[in-house]
Amino acid sequence: VCGTMLLQDSNIYLTGTWEGNIHKCSCSNGHQFLETYRKHFCPVNCITWCPLHPDVFLSCSSDSTIQLWKQDCINPLLSFTSNQPVGEVRWSPKHATVFSAVNEGQLEIWDLNSSFLDPVIVQPAAPGLKMTSLLFASLTDCVVVGDSDGQVTVYQLQNLHVGESSQGDVIQDLLRSASPKELQETLM
Repeated sequence: VCGTMLLQDSNIYLTGTWEGNIHKCSCSNGHQFLETYRKHFCPVNCITWCPLHPDVFLSCSSDSTIQLWKQDCINPLLSFTSNQPVGEVRWSPKHATVFSAVNEGQLEIWDLNSSFLDPVIVQPAAPGLKMTSLLFASLTDCVVVGDSDGQVTVYQLQNLHVGESSQGDVIQDLLRSASPKELQETLM
């Protein structure tokens, strides 16, 4: 088991595997998976739920990708590519369209209001250090990043142009666009 994250219902959880699969599981039924999400082809390192949309989650992997999923769709809504294996990913607790990720070489801040293709902020790691963990501060626009030397650095996010009124609309549009019927049609 690599990354694991509980759902709002504490009886249901997601777990990532070394093979790159994500399994939705139930604490009351340990004999079969409720669902399996397949897109990564290397170990899944982290899974995180969107705090403002409980049906949406992110996963990251050693395959250098981040996947955005809707709980009831077996295919990701969006894929994001990093330049190195992604060790951790976290949603902003305040902005539904903002998430961050760390790989060994850099911190990436993504804003789905601005771009689906590239992070809006990239902060390289200090020379000789690897970024290993991250966390959004809950009361300010800061990201806390741990490194291979055991140090913690706090980055204040500046120049993020998150539209408060439209950020929920972006996620809602993504959810609407990923209806099972449309996904089936695109797979054919």
